[in-house]
Amino acid sequence: MRLFPTVLFAVTFLGGCNESSFFVKGDPEPPAPENGVVQGRVCDPSGRTWLSDALVYTHLTTGDGRIVETATAYSDRDGYWYIDELPPERNYTFYVQYGDDLIETHDVFVDDGASIALEEPDCFDPLQLDVAVVSGDYDNFDLVLDDMGFANYLLVDGLNEATLSDFLMDLEAMNAYDIIFLNGGHVEENIIYDLEGADAPAQVATIQQNLYDYVQAGGTLYASDWAYDAVETIWPDRIEWVGDDTIPDDAQHGEYDLVTANIRDAAMADWLGTPTLEVEFDLPVWPPMESVAGSVTTHLEGNISYRIGTNTYDLAQAPIMASFTSGEGRVVFSSFRVAKNGSQDMLLILQYMMYNL
Repeated sequence: MRLFPTVLFAVTFLGGCNESSFFVKGDPEPPAPENGVVQGRVCDPSGRTWLSDALVYTHLTTGDGRIVETATAYSDRDGYWYIDELPPERNYTFYVQYGDDLIETHDVFVDDGASIALEEPDCFDPLQLDVAVVSGDYDNFDLVLDDMGFANYLLVDGLNEATLSDFLMDLEAMNAYDIIFLNGGHVEENIIYDLEGADAPAQVATIQQNLYDYVQAGGTLYASDWAYDAVETIWPDRIEWVGDDTIPDDAQHGEYDLVTANIRDAAMADWLGTPTLEVEFDLPVWPPMESVAGSVTTHLEGNISYRIGTNTYDLAQAPIMASFTSGEGRVVFSSFRVAKNGSQDMLLILQYMMYNL
């Protein structure tokens, strides 16, 4: 009978126990490390375009440097690639190979759960340029831009005086574009110059100042053929055209010709991989350049001829494509019609000019 209280006490004691009465809880298990991702973009070594189908790979190694696996990827049509599932807290070397050539490497440390985007290389990308094209009767920059992959650009009707005036009178609108192309044959009277003296519209002076200010602020003005008046009027001391500089259109005396042009710009020649190319002057009365100032770069030159009345004149190694800086921007002029010379080499020349502007 005396055992009853003892049993009761034992039951009571056991009933008051739980797991914490016997064990001290430790720290929770740390979360498992998360794999990382590395992504990048590949440009063709020439700098001309983003490179597709380049092989990108890196080795996964043990602590003692033994390779256990190789992770690979191929760049897509826009040059992008990415490799995921990379064990963290270690260094990786990424190799970029095209064909048999190793074109670049990148050393990267991947942290826990890191998503790393490598810095994009400099590469010509038409989608990164905002372009406006002033149309004209004698050239078609817009068609050339289509061939170069420009999907979106502003086309200003250069044959409509009111439309062209509205655009060139609005400096803020002009400044939204990296490059403004002036096709030869756009409306020039009462836009670029006037023939009415004191009675001329005040907009001519405003447009000239706007074009000057646009380039000074970093824009690029690219004119061809008959559009030379804009360059001669606003920057009269840079390029010397034939004829009377004070008379609009007076330089338009060039003859039909097929010119073997020498590429004076060494970097451009390297870009094209040739020292010369054929330039066609398929229409007469284009504006020959006689010479350029020391601050002007001659990109192409060749032997040309022009006629004034019944007299024919020859110019040896005359500039036919030139450019110069003004403030933060640049002005480019080509005597020839760009669209007519829209060969692959000419597309590459335009791409080179735009890439380097």
